[in-house]
Amino acid sequence: SGLTVTSPDVIMWHRFVLLAALATLVVADDSLIGKVTEPRLGASGIRIERLEREVAALKGKIEEAGKVDPSGFIAEVNARLDTVGKPICEGHDIQCGRDSVECVSTLLLCDGKDDCHNGWDEDEHTCSAGPVKAGHVFTGTASWSSCRNRKDHPVTITLTDVLKPKFFGARLSVRGKIGIDFAEDDEEARTYDVKGYYVLGKKKLVLVPVDDQGTDLGAVCKFRFGDDERADCTLAHADTLTKCADVHVNLQQ
Repeated sequence: SGLTVTSPDVIMWHRFVLLAALATLVVADDSLIGKVTEPRLGASGIRIERLEREVAALKGKIEEAGKVDPSGFIAEVNARLDTVGKPICEGHDIQCGRDSVECVSTLLLCDGKDDCHNGWDEDEHTCSAGPVKAGHVFTGTASWSSCRNRKDHPVTITLTDVLKPKFFGARLSVRGKIGIDFAEDDEEARTYDVKGYYVLGKKKLVLVPVDDQGTDLGAVCKFRFGDDERADCTLAHADTLTKCADVHVNLQQ
């Protein structure tokens, strides 16, 4: 009838050949995977060894740091922090420039003789009147923090006369006017005469009311280095030096 009958031995032989072929494919596939993964495993091993060395070095540093007296270390840090922001020069002395640790008296500034080794005390910028010139007008808004509970109000500082004395030329004689509008309904705006001085080098202006002005409210202004158009001022009682208000003023062009 054309049908072929396969004996059991032949069937078993076919199965054996098929299994052998599959085994060959599996071995070949494992070999291919090994070729791909071996470099990656090698690179990972190198990284792990390097990390182990770095961890060992870090442990050594930690052990060395542990030998340091913590309380002594903290005390040293605090001592250094205490000196940060403190002025190098005290009293009426002034530093010979920002990059110098030398101090001289403000009375020796701009006297025609170099008292600072770097010549800063006779430099043209140090000895310039800068912002303090007759006719200059500075305006700002006062914010009161003590003395009285006042609303913020406008303040005007007008310089009328600036004179350089024959001796001790580092301190200029200044006269002017302070105008205040307290912005309260029961108080009117007022302007009163003031007198004082400007310290070269320190860029500090001090003004107090002239006698019989009906007020003792003066102004102390500190101009910023490199900026002659702005200053940070305080309004204070001339007799007690009690600070009443902060005023940031600008030069009116």
